[in-house]
Amino acid sequence: MIAKSRRSLLASIPTICLAGKLAAQGSTRPDFTEAPEYRIFDAPPDTHILSRQDVTVDGSGYRLFLAVPKATAPADGWPSLWMLDGNAVFDRIGASDLVSQPGLAVIGIGYPVDQIFDTTARALDYTPVSRVPDPEAGRGRATGGADSFRTRLLGPLRDAVEKRVSIDPARRVLWGHSYGGLFTLHCLLSEPHAFAGWAPTSPSSGFGGNVLQHLSAGAPLLEPGKIAPVHIMLGDSEYRRGTEPPAVPQPSPDTMALAKLLEQREDLDVRVTVLKGLGHGQTFAASFPQALDLAANLPGN
Repeated sequence: MIAKSRRSLLASIPTICLAGKLAAQGSTRPDFTEAPEYRIFDAPPDTHILSRQDVTVDGSGYRLFLAVPKATAPADGWPSLWMLDGNAVFDRIGASDLVSQPGLAVIGIGYPVDQIFDTTARALDYTPVSRVPDPEAGRGRATGGADSFRTRLLGPLRDAVEKRVSIDPARRVLWGHSYGGLFTLHCLLSEPHAFAGWAPTSPSSGFGGNVLQHLSAGAPLLEPGKIAPVHIMLGDSEYRRGTEPPAVPQPSPDTMALAKLLEQREDLDVRVTVLKGLGHGQTFAASFPQALDLAANLPGN
């Protein structure tokens, strides 16, 4: 966690940042059935050792992707970025991304499937229980398993990784996109000590009747003197499936409203980056450099 005197870590960076303009693809979604190529495993960077491992927890299968620095680990272990949708992350992350952060361990939490996304598993694992009926929730898939998945992530899955890799427990950061961003924020609001930093990207903040905003009212806080950075990234050209794009590009009102609530907490240092011209699918890989930078430069105890 970050000591209170370090709250200025992100203070010099503008609250709203703009990325280079790309063609808006608010209506363009990832091809969930696409087979990953994992080209980074064919041409790994000189800075990291890459590996994959399948594990089963409570009858559910997961695939762990590891990019571990080749250098000798610091005495406290490596800072680490834990990334949900690990199949898609390690299909899209580039060698140059890892080379830019030679002292950062990157862990992808994925599923043992031959697609970029396991839509059924992630819909269950990454979503909390809805407060109200939501016809869009899960789009026909079971939802509401975030609490169970969090127990697996922070227990057996974390153990499986940290038996193999020396990780600094005070410098873990969690990243997730869409439902993964929803889970990242839900984990923050449920167990703020679980990670030292948070990088939710294009989170599905309106899920289940704005369950995140409801949860934030009674969410536990870090102990006095501890502050965690929360870097929220989202595009200005995203819109909900089945709706028309707004006449003027704008970031998600649900996410911006939640960010305002989080900003009121003394134990969080909240930064919002709006990626100009980017739709929902585009923000996935566009967020990698800033998430990697956050994790690599997070101060320890």
